[in-house]
Amino acid sequence: MATTAVESVIDVAFWFLDKARKEDSYLQPQMLQRLLYLAQGHYAQVYHGRKLMPATFLVFEMGPIEPNIYRMFEVGRPDIRAVMPPPEVENFLERLWLKYGHHGTDYLSEEVRGHEIVWRLLRQGEGQEIPFKLMATFFKELATTKGKTIKTADGRRLQKWIPTAKPIPKKRARGIGEPTDPIKPQEQ
Repeated sequence: MATTAVESVIDVAFWFLDKARKEDSYLQPQMLQRLLYLAQGHYAQVYHGRKLMPATFLVFEMGPIEPNIYRMFEVGRPDIRAVMPPPEVENFLERLWLKYGHHGTDYLSEEVRGHEIVWRLLRQGEGQEIPFKLMATFFKELATTKGKTIKTADGRRLQKWIPTAKPIPKKRARGIGEPTDPIKPQEQ
């Protein structure tokens, strides 16, 4: 079993909350849930299937939820000592924050609900657990197809068409007496 990069999902949640506070903004609970889900998936994609944190995500209509964090933060931030993540994890979280931190909760929720693994499991009913292997595979595929497919307004994926180039014919060697410009005759 692969070890996780941090010991607790709480450490990552506190990192996001502290980051938002440093930027003088409030991190809504649903936004925190989306960031945790995206962090777990993107970390698996970047670090070849390794877990960022020991976390379980369940699908609900509003999006994936980590139930332990949801319970802990129901009434506000718990009074628990935060452990700073290792530098490589902090660097990763910083990049993730730059990518998603400026978006609103509604935007992230829509983006996450559009993930195929989320809506497929949601069809089976709310509260389904998202298997980590499925999440890791999905984010890996998401990274390899980014920019290669186009989504229509109704969500269908279209394969981007790239025209093939015809080979340019090689110029034949010009013989003595042949005009250099085939349109304009040579003056003699």
